[in-house]
Amino acid sequence: MKHILVTGCAGYIGSNLTDFLLQNNYVVIGIDNLNDFYSPKIKKHNIEAALKNENFIFYELDLLNYSKVEEVFKNNKIEAIVHLAAYAGVTYSFEDPLLYVRNNLEVTTNLLNMCVKYQVNNFIFASSSSIYGDSEAPFIESMNTDAPLAPYPATKKACEVMCKVYSHAYGINSTIFRFFNPLDIRIRPDLALTKLIRSAMFGEEFPQYQDLNSTGRDYCYLQNMLEVIMHVIENPLRYEIFNLGNSAPVTLGHLVAAVQKVVGKSVNLVRMPERKGEMTLTFADVSKAEKMLGYKSKTPIEFIVDKYYKWFITQEEWYQKGNY
Repeated sequence: MKHILVTGCAGYIGSNLTDFLLQNNYVVIGIDNLNDFYSPKIKKHNIEAALKNENFIFYELDLLNYSKVEEVFKNNKIEAIVHLAAYAGVTYSFEDPLLYVRNNLEVTTNLLNMCVKYQVNNFIFASSSSIYGDSEAPFIESMNTDAPLAPYPATKKACEVMCKVYSHAYGINSTIFRFFNPLDIRIRPDLALTKLIRSAMFGEEFPQYQDLNSTGRDYCYLQNMLEVIMHVIENPLRYEIFNLGNSAPVTLGHLVAAVQKVVGKSVNLVRMPERKGEMTLTFADVSKAEKMLGYKSKTPIEFIVDKYYKWFITQEEWYQKGNY
């Protein structure tokens, strides 16, 4: 059984990946500091099932605590790293850019150093579609990404470059996945789908920062992304960058309509001023991932919203109503 280190294992993507790998007979060594970027209660909820699995080894620690991180490497046979932990959020990153530099770029560099020291030769890094800024769509991996619109994507770009340095200098196999708006169960409570569901179910106001029909997000199905992550765990690449999206941007109006159809009630939209650093459109060209990794896209937004809603209504009242 391969031993895989997953950072940010209690987050939305991390907890889904952890469950997916456990189901496929991997040992998962998970690190998460359970910080309050959003409620730690949700993060603990995310890994409840995993904690009951003997093949899940959990460390609650801050990745900036480098001596503790090194203990994890000393005490475990790690064969690949999936580095998901990061401070996310375009708007939030303007408030404290140095926080993003330390927790994103500095942490990633330390993990790459651990790969060199402990001979871990498969590093998978979660980057972001936001590094494309206002590039012409669709976004292709070979595009220039030197003009992100906020500190958060700037740190992701810097991490990509650092991965390339370590791949060239030390032969570390590094794969970069640029995630485009993945949706599935456990999505973060501050993101649009959860807020729209709550608005339709309970009448909460949904803050609408962008036009319903002129902006779009390339929402994609997380399960398809997990499959290619596992593929690269088994088939390391020296240094490659892949877009993981759906190649079909969905307007906010379309997402609102999908939620209203599933819930059977209207969303309570409240128009707000536009936020600094927000992209008008995210739109992935995923042909490289399809060709090299067998990546599946083209999952309809209606299917994803329906799955999420059916899961959401099975959660306890505190989760549904956001009583964290």
